[in-house]
Amino acid sequence: MNKAGSSQNFRRVLAQVDPSEFIGRAAQLERIVAHATDESARRGMLGLMEPAAGVSELLRQAYDRIFNQQTEVIPIYFEFTRNDTTAVSAAIEFLNTFLQQYLAFRNDDPSILHATLTLRDIVARASMQDQQWIEALVERYNELRFGKNDRELVRFCLGAPQRIPKERGRPFIMLDGAQLAQYLNGAVPLGTEVLRVFGRGTVSYVLAGLRRQILEAVRDAECNVNSFEYLHLRQLEIIEATLLVEQMAHRQQVEISEMARDLLVQQFGGSPFFINMFLQTARKKAVNVKSKLDCGDLYVAELFGGHLHSYFENLLEEISPRLNTRLRLIAVLWDAVSGKDAISSVETWAQRLNIDAGELAEMLPRLHMYEFINWDGRYIQTGTEPQTWKDYLRIRYQLDVENKPRALVYGEVLSDVLKRAQPTKHSAQVNLGKIVSRFNCQQVPEVLFDYAKFSLNYKGEEPETIASSLDAETEFELPQTVYVANCSSFKIELPPIVDDEHCVIARTFKERRYSDAQEVVWFVACLHEKDAVAVNVATAGKWCERFKALGSELKFHHYQIWLISNSGFTDEALAVLKDYEAFSSDSQQLELLTSRVGETPRDPMVHHSEPSEFRLEMPFGEDNELVAAGTVEQIARRLPFRPDAINQIKMAIVEACINVFEHSFSPDQKISQRFRLESDRLVVTISSRGIVPTNLNGANSRSDTTEAAEARRGYGLILIRSLMDEVEFEPVDDGTSLRMTKYLRDTAS
Repeated sequence: MNKAGSSQNFRRVLAQVDPSEFIGRAAQLERIVAHATDESARRGMLGLMEPAAGVSELLRQAYDRIFNQQTEVIPIYFEFTRNDTTAVSAAIEFLNTFLQQYLAFRNDDPSILHATLTLRDIVARASMQDQQWIEALVERYNELRFGKNDRELVRFCLGAPQRIPKERGRPFIMLDGAQLAQYLNGAVPLGTEVLRVFGRGTVSYVLAGLRRQILEAVRDAECNVNSFEYLHLRQLEIIEATLLVEQMAHRQQVEISEMARDLLVQQFGGSPFFINMFLQTARKKAVNVKSKLDCGDLYVAELFGGHLHSYFENLLEEISPRLNTRLRLIAVLWDAVSGKDAISSVETWAQRLNIDAGELAEMLPRLHMYEFINWDGRYIQTGTEPQTWKDYLRIRYQLDVENKPRALVYGEVLSDVLKRAQPTKHSAQVNLGKIVSRFNCQQVPEVLFDYAKFSLNYKGEEPETIASSLDAETEFELPQTVYVANCSSFKIELPPIVDDEHCVIARTFKERRYSDAQEVVWFVACLHEKDAVAVNVATAGKWCERFKALGSELKFHHYQIWLISNSGFTDEALAVLKDYEAFSSDSQQLELLTSRVGETPRDPMVHHSEPSEFRLEMPFGEDNELVAAGTVEQIARRLPFRPDAINQIKMAIVEACINVFEHSFSPDQKISQRFRLESDRLVVTISSRGIVPTNLNGANSRSDTTEAAEARRGYGLILIRSLMDEVEFEPVDDGTSLRMTKYLRDTAS
């Protein structure tokens, strides 16, 4: 087959954005494509998405990449939508989509994807090699379609890609919007059936959707959680969100100022979904966003009655269909997010909402799934919600519950939006210490440290072209980093174009050989000139002289200077850097490098302080898990964990403690906890004497008083793993021990 890899013959097939303008998901895109092409990889990949973090365009970009390559891998993309009212209708639509996309790929003709074809049309247009198996597939479908076994029909439709003859290629299935599949009407839980069909088959696939929804489906399908590859999809980092706003505003022909751009990034927390929605509205209304006031005014107007309002309103109606209950729910939620009732019991909610246990049991899983609350079966906690949701709740509460005048509420909300607006550090997410700390003798393309060569060979090329071409570049072996500190620790005065987190000094060794000859000190600075201009010769010269003088003062025998600039370097600046044998990179090179050195830092890493350890022993019961949660919160605050990370740690502690309380046969009825603060992580060890808590190994407990509580306990280790970065469960001398680790992420994310 012909391989379509160059930018000249690359075609947009399903993607809505040109590959060169696809921002912030380069590493995830490469992982999906690699998963599709690696026959030895695990068959299942779960795309665990934060609400409104966006996944559809990522999957479409992967589809286009694979379609254009025209290898033996056959891409199949299917999106579950609210138009699919039952599991049966969704499965039938999947079958039609699969066959039509197969036909388009085999003919290398994207236009087939957008044609209106019946199954009879597909059979008629199939090639001689495909006609026999497609005819047999359609014939069997027609038999099942008019039968009475809906589950069998659903499984047949979902399993259709496995009927492709081996000599005709390997299907790669990408399922998008799986958070909608579980709640389709009918007796067949589609999300569970998807995992059962694909989990037991031989086809590689990605199932992407809301992370809590996906984990719930995994539990219901009784899948082995270790059999999947996990892809975490969080909100965009600030630098990426800033670029996305700029490119999208340009594409939508919306004039936007730097101040308005920063406010937009801040209000939406880096959500591609909300950013896209906002700028599309600005275009439709022919509104330019030239100031913070323009941005804030349109934002509040959207929450009062625009697309943002409709988005949250639809979710609330799905969660609570009855109007009176929905109004009470808004009051309860607003009290919670405004700090009045951050942690409440399920019984308290039931009383305040004045609903029975059955209605509450339907409501809480959906609130939890959309991450409007954290719910563990007994307690409901808030505090990690996005700002946009809080603003919407405030408006609904003041208008519909307090009956305040609309004009008064509008003015108050707009005023508060403008007050909390702060200038955004566009590169705050580029944590150099974290990146350099990952250096561990990996082989990376040398061109990633040479801006002149990279700019000459790759500027303007499509991402897939760059990715494939980099593999052929000369490789450079990174050193092993053993210690990293901010430049301020060495009393370096930082100019306005750089801040403390973007200037680091690292001690490294080549080839892991610890000798004077192999030791190299890296001086690294990320520079951000005003108005996004390239670094000039004066700036480059000053930084090189500054680092050279420091190396001499501290008697560093071997050192390496590496300067990074979002917008590159002038030719004159590059000449100066060459004289100092300094490395140079722009933000694109840095992103490509970051994706190649991995996500998990080597141990030990960025230096903050010596480890600290705390111990707590407490008796079972009496809501003591809340005591543990409060303790770990105070300890976690000694490191700059984000508020949402602290809440995740607390929820994991509560879940672990409840399981120990309810399932351990400890003779002394006590639980021991050890909290260890290290330079870049918090390690929590929970142990008790007695028999292993069976629920932590995935089995459901039947000792709870309600079926809903039993279902929530069934999360066990799955829920804890979703909240923490590393989880280890092991027997000790006289009992059991659960070790949970949370790494320190970039504080501005």
